[in-house]
Amino acid sequence: MNALPLPTPSPTPLARACVLACSLLAGAPALAGEPEDDGPPAAPYALFERFNAATGWNASGYLQLGWSANDASTHNQAAAGHSNFPVVGPADEGLQLNALALVLERPMARTNLLPRITPTPGPVPWEFDWGVHAELTYGRNGLPAGMLGLDAEWGLNRTPAGTAPGSTRQNYLALPQVFAQAYLPVGLGVAFTVGRFGSGVGSEIPPDWRPGPNFFYSKAYAMVAQPDQVAGVLASANLMRSDWGLLMGEAGVVNGRQNWQDNNGDKSWVGALRWRSGDMATWVDYSFMRGNEQNEPGGVVQMPVARLISPRGQLRQHHSLSFTSHPANDVELHGELLWGRQDGDGRADTIDVLTGPGFAGGSWRGANARVLWRTAPDRQWGARLETFQDRQAQALFPVTAVAGDFNALTLGLRQDLTPNVVLRPEIRHDWQSHHGSAQAFGGGRASRQTTLSADVLVFF
Repeated sequence: MNALPLPTPSPTPLARACVLACSLLAGAPALAGEPEDDGPPAAPYALFERFNAATGWNASGYLQLGWSANDASTHNQAAAGHSNFPVVGPADEGLQLNALALVLERPMARTNLLPRITPTPGPVPWEFDWGVHAELTYGRNGLPAGMLGLDAEWGLNRTPAGTAPGSTRQNYLALPQVFAQAYLPVGLGVAFTVGRFGSGVGSEIPPDWRPGPNFFYSKAYAMVAQPDQVAGVLASANLMRSDWGLLMGEAGVVNGRQNWQDNNGDKSWVGALRWRSGDMATWVDYSFMRGNEQNEPGGVVQMPVARLISPRGQLRQHHSLSFTSHPANDVELHGELLWGRQDGDGRADTIDVLTGPGFAGGSWRGANARVLWRTAPDRQWGARLETFQDRQAQALFPVTAVAGDFNALTLGLRQDLTPNVVLRPEIRHDWQSHHGSAQAFGGGRASRQTTLSADVLVFF
């Protein structure tokens, strides 16, 4: 696939002002976070330290509080929810509880691969091992984290009739991941994951655990389009461990996207190839998901994840190719190409819930690039440029139903205030192209938007 050209935006006065504000914030002595002496850095506080030491399990969590404002929505829109859409991460304006997240896990200690993440260097462990992982999330992020047929149906998460989910300041409760894992000393190392887990498809992930791939508070359009959680089984195996690097392959069978109770009689496939250089400085990942995603006639329509109704299979697929490199100790470069398609046979009984009968398919593709540079042990700057083509309005729903191209430039700072507290201010400018007269920002009033956001992550 040819790479998409990344367009260049025109700066707005608010954008210039916010960049200056971020610069001043980074230089403020109170936030510099630089040690007064050369002593060792303070260890992070662990709320469950005694429990972890006594049981051998790991319990931890984080609190994410955010604030955001944009120049496109009205006062009444800003008072409701999701007024930043189609920007996600800080979906609301004003103060917001993004997440109070808890995790309880028994990680696999004897393994040379981390399923859905990476192979790891070192010798092949020749002992069996097992692990368990469970997460709980409460807040605004609980809505997209809910799985159809499970926690999305809980009474706490129900939205009053006639109200779009998330359009108020309602918080939601979800179990984003609950799975078991096993490592087998077979070949170069094999692991199995069973339960409900993140698909491993794509680059960014919805939660902001540390360590993790997310740098910015807001998320790329690519993350909106990629499959989030799946329920099923995944096999991960080391395929190569040599001077040429490390290569891990993955394949799994799952119900479908965000789907505990299958909406048709077909399963979907997820898979990946993950290559790492011997020094782990360069990563290349290809990941995909494909399977029939239509709702069967007469059943419950699993909106907003699955919009199609058809008595025949309608294939949906998503592919991602990403590259990460560290050309210098303080610099990280990252790029991603993605493409996908929702098939439609065009027959009268193949219905898109939004557009009606005769759905004939739609495709999407995108590209994003990111550079991060560290200017102090506790301070890192980042820039992200992205473009996303969704000209049949299939990939970005439900954050927008507007067809066209979406482009964004994001500048941000990650400042470690303490070993447990991280501040992430950012300025983001989004603009549409190839969209006709339809406008996606400001509740359908604008074709561009500048968003100023900041969140605080408190890890415990």
